[in-house]
Amino acid sequence: MILEELRSHVLKTALLLPKYNLVWMAGGTVCARDPLTGYVVVTPSGLDYERLTPEDMIVTDMEMNLVEGKYRPSVALNLWIGFMRARTELNAVVHTHSPYATAFSVAYQPVPVITETMADWFGQPVPVTRYLSVEDPEFPTLPIEVMGDGYAVLLGNHGPITVGKTIEHALERAVTLEEAARTYSIARTIGAPTTLTEEQARDSFDYYHNRYGQKKS
Repeated sequence: MILEELRSHVLKTALLLPKYNLVWMAGGTVCARDPLTGYVVVTPSGLDYERLTPEDMIVTDMEMNLVEGKYRPSVALNLWIGFMRARTELNAVVHTHSPYATAFSVAYQPVPVITETMADWFGQPVPVTRYLSVEDPEFPTLPIEVMGDGYAVLLGNHGPITVGKTIEHALERAVTLEEAARTYSIARTIGAPTTLTEEQARDSFDYYHNRYGQKKS
């Protein structure tokens, strides 16, 4: 079995999605690229992750040709690979159906930068696309265009996609986005929430990724 470590990592991340209340049943997707081989590991379509093993993860190349695996890959593999083609620094994609972020996708409202934590991970609001079925000709391209240089996008009437250099980053963004959407929803029941300015969000992102923690100032 090739890419055993990455396959294990993809499955472990998929198993974390319901633990963070981001998906239920067989929902959600985790996809990651191996920088060395350029191969992509993705969760199979429509199967309960609790019953799967690392061997059940699918390996393809960047052209979606099957390299190894016995199941069909995620039906949206063309989109997941599209993100990594468009942004070569990205190596991971996480797709969830988390309720608060999905509510924004149903309302066709972007999630504003409402907390410093959201600013740290996104640096800008998270936009939303129109509804796209997987058979829509724009499905593999429009979400990438709408996301632009950001790190997440909401699929209209569907749910969020987050990306990152690593699986950990993509997962952290999925959790952070859901928490920000929840916080903003609660704040709107209290009053008129104050969001961070574009400059504040950008500066917070830059500080967190370049000078925060054990990084040298």
